Amino acid sequence: MAASERKRSLRFHFHSWWSVVLLLFLLVETVRYGQAETFTAVTHFRSLLSLEQDLSNMLQAYIASEEKQLEKLKQLSGEVKAWSERADGDFEAHLGHPTNAFRLVRRFTSDWREVEDMVSRPNNEQKELSERLASSADFFPDEEDLSGAMVALMRLQDVYHVNTTRFASGMAGSSRGASLSVEDLYLVGRSAYNNEQFANCKKWMQEAVRRLDAAEQSGNVNSTESALRINIYDHLSFAEYKLGNARRAYRLTKKLLELEPTNARYLGNLDFFNEKLRDQIATDIQEKRDRKQLKEEARRKKKEKNQNMNDEDYQYWQDFYLYKRLCRAPMDEVTSAPDHQLICFLNNMNRNPRLILNPVKTEVVTVNPTLLILRDVIRDSEIEKLKELANPKLHRATAHNRATGRYEPATYRISKSAWLYEGIDPTGALARVNQRIDDITGLSMTTAEELQVVNYGIGGHYEPHFDYARYHEKSAMQHQQGNRIATLLFYLSDVAEGGCTVFPRVPARVVPSKGDASFWYNLLPSGRGDEMTRHAGCPVLSGSKWVCNKWIHEHDQELRKPCKLTEDATWDIHIPPEHV
Repeated sequence: MAASERKRSLRFHFHSWWSVVLLLFLLVETVRYGQAETFTAVTHFRSLLSLEQDLSNMLQAYIASEEKQLEKLKQLSGEVKAWSERADGDFEAHLGHPTNAFRLVRRFTSDWREVEDMVSRPNNEQKELSERLASSADFFPDEEDLSGAMVALMRLQDVYHVNTTRFASGMAGSSRGASLSVEDLYLVGRSAYNNEQFANCKKWMQEAVRRLDAAEQSGNVNSTESALRINIYDHLSFAEYKLGNARRAYRLTKKLLELEPTNARYLGNLDFFNEKLRDQIATDIQEKRDRKQLKEEARRKKKEKNQNMNDEDYQYWQDFYLYKRLCRAPMDEVTSAPDHQLICFLNNMNRNPRLILNPVKTEVVTVNPTLLILRDVIRDSEIEKLKELANPKLHRATAHNRATGRYEPATYRISKSAWLYEGIDPTGALARVNQRIDDITGLSMTTAEELQVVNYGIGGHYEPHFDYARYHEKSAMQHQQGNRIATLLFYLSDVAEGGCTVFPRVPARVVPSKGDASFWYNLLPSGRGDEMTRHAGCPVLSGSKWVCNKWIHEHDQELRKPCKLTEDATWDIHIPPEHV
């Protein structure tokens, strides 16, 4: 609600109260000054009685409104207190659960705005609360935030195959959070409807209907939620139609007309769905006769569609399918290239003086592409310093737009990030971290980008992408330091569920583990991009994910990582002989 609308609402509420006071004052004054004349004419009593009845009705309406508002305030206060107490132990774990985070955003975009409108009596406590709400309104999540939270729930449902009923009851994976109300379910379903995701819309709307039916059978139905049934049926009927279920759309519209028999739009929809139903019945009969021919036709159309799709788009959708499969694998399951035997060893990087006594615990996930896990390479104190420096700088993360060449917010990358320059840290922690990256990768940091700290929110993710710039992309080769030869990714937190780094084409997966890092080369020794390194950040199903990445560029690596004689050559990994 806009600030001007809230102010008008507050003024209206004040005016309602003062209108009651004014009328009571007029009544008292009328009786006091006109009592000598009132008993002589019954008509005056009639007028007075009529006025009193009007006043009584207004007073009753006002009391009912205040009681209703007070009940809402009590309910919200109890809910906030209960969830605040739950969060006291570990707020990151609490807010890391997607339904807990969704409910928090939902309260600020809806409930607390209602509170601001309700608080109108001129006492000090309420005045202070009203002023605080008004002064803090700019910091509230807005409708875009709420929409994003709803899309995140659907993304988690899609990637992790979360059952709608379990999700609605607060179960995300193995952790339990806030149960969603009928209104919550309706809002998520409506968001899916508005985004033309009719299959998701159907799931959420059907769950809302199931909840309403169960509440009515138990006698615990909420009048506000019960009133949503019409809107739920309305959206669900059209979703069913768009999914090719004209019969169900027709039945739902008949239910709508039972609730609103004279609604012209519903009557028109009923005729429309009835006509589509007749067409569908005729089609069903024909399909039964020509089922074999239709199957062959469907195969032919699918083949044509795949042939018409260019190789890059086809490969992307193949990667996207594998990305979701890798994300769904159990968190404790080791996933690496099927023909690769896992190797681990202590690496001092050719007797680097800083690593002789503290060699890097290295695990080789895959050789082609080179993908390593480096264990315990960043300290807890350094992690806290990175988060401390990043927190005030966090903003919506961007991604490279291939068409424009610019970095812009994108739906396929949902997170907030901050760039950290060594100059902002007088303690020298950032300089030490950068030096350690130099040591454990063997690459120069002189042309590397600054450290980037990233925090993922509700369903935060990064869909399959390359870190290096490809030659055909606009502005791909404009970076003065050359292309991104390698990536090092620190994991600054454990993640309860989800949030893995996956490589669909390998296939391989790295589970986030606080203090560890993953490392890979984006370019082959020839300077050509390694297409096997397309990777993704799985959506965070439960918990909070913090990472810090370092993109290392190819210039100034000539002596450390010289080119090889053949274009298809790969990088060497110096594994001690006893581990080969």
